[in-house]
Amino acid sequence: MKYALFMALTITFAVPVVSQTNSEPQASDDTQTAAPATLVGARPSIRPLGELVNPNFVAGGIAISQLYTDNAELSTTGPISDLSYEIMPHLAISSSAVRWSLNADALAGFMLNRTLDNRNQAQQSAGLDFSYRLSQFVTLRASDQFTNSTGLWSGTSSGGTSTGAGIGSLQQPNNSQFTFGKFKTNVALAEISGQFSADSYAGVRGTESYLWFPSSATDPVVGTLYGGNSYTAEAFYNRHFTARNWGGITLRAQRFDLSHAIGRTDAVGVLLMYAVNITPSTSLSFFGGPELSMTATPNGIALPVPAFQRRLWSPAAGAVFSWQGQRTGALASFTHQVSNGGGLYSAVTLTTAEVQLQRQVGRHLEFGPSLTFSQNDPIVTSPSIRTYSGQLQSSYRVGSCAFGAGYARDQRDAAAGSLTASANRVWVSFSYDFIRTLGR
Repeated sequence: MKYALFMALTITFAVPVVSQTNSEPQASDDTQTAAPATLVGARPSIRPLGELVNPNFVAGGIAISQLYTDNAELSTTGPISDLSYEIMPHLAISSSAVRWSLNADALAGFMLNRTLDNRNQAQQSAGLDFSYRLSQFVTLRASDQFTNSTGLWSGTSSGGTSTGAGIGSLQQPNNSQFTFGKFKTNVALAEISGQFSADSYAGVRGTESYLWFPSSATDPVVGTLYGGNSYTAEAFYNRHFTARNWGGITLRAQRFDLSHAIGRTDAVGVLLMYAVNITPSTSLSFFGGPELSMTATPNGIALPVPAFQRRLWSPAAGAVFSWQGQRTGALASFTHQVSNGGGLYSAVTLTTAEVQLQRQVGRHLEFGPSLTFSQNDPIVTSPSIRTYSGQLQSSYRVGSCAFGAGYARDQRDAAAGSLTASANRVWVSFSYDFIRTLGR
């Protein structure tokens, strides 16, 4: 059913794309278009084209937010409501030249809770995306994302401006929201690619991710939360078949380590990729292939380890649709692959679906709904965990000031629905921002 739902949502977003095609520049059959983001290990942007700014700027400001939730611990019984406050200054810079481009942003502040004051903490977030052309046909790219926060504030907007390519859906670690508690995460990517001819290029890419929870972190549904490290190495080849159509192949090796050498999973796979640029601002990508995972028996955990399949063949597959209109941006993605546990005590077969929409209304108002779903099937036999999240955010800007509001509904299911936890979140925010163009 979830596959049919994803296809229905993709078609729903495709309808307005077709209706606005006449106002967008069309790619003729002999005009080469850029490779879709999924093929180059990046995440598509959903920022409407009408919002794009000069690529050389510095921006900053401060955001003050207040959030209410009716289940601050995301527990199955006895929910505790809480009121939280967040103050987050932010700074961003974007700069580019003939051979290089740089996008960086940073947010740092603190969060206070009225009821659960033991969760008061400093919060930081930072992102970096840098590319440098080593020669006419060879390019180096590096990207990094760091977060020190709580799950309670996940998905809420705290200001900031980022225009970097980011890290793609295939390379992202497991981002399932298992807890409203504290966590730290860092994802780093490095890539070097070279163009072999006018219509083909290849390269190698490495990704490392880190996940941390406090030593005593537990959850009413998931149980003990485990951090760890993930490593991915990829070799890829992409080719332009026609002006709009791309194809490629990616060889991938992965390792998922739990903290303190508790457990390990190694995986290897081959992915065949196809992408089409429907218009210069609309793309659709598909990927799929076999994947083999090899898992060692976890050590040093309190739970007994049941028998499980240590060598497991499984399919890896997915699709990504992105569209940038003058006033609307949309993204729909689906992935099914082996991934890190995201807090569970083994690697998982992860199925995720995501839909985002960003709409600009007039010069001042902007809003955007989003839906995310994930199913985590642990390789070491244990109950599957499903997470659902739906959000709606809006902001109204007057000069350098912006007023924002949002609502989110979050739910987790475990043990075939026998354990369920859900929460509602409502927040409001005020931010002051500035942006200055940098001279060339």
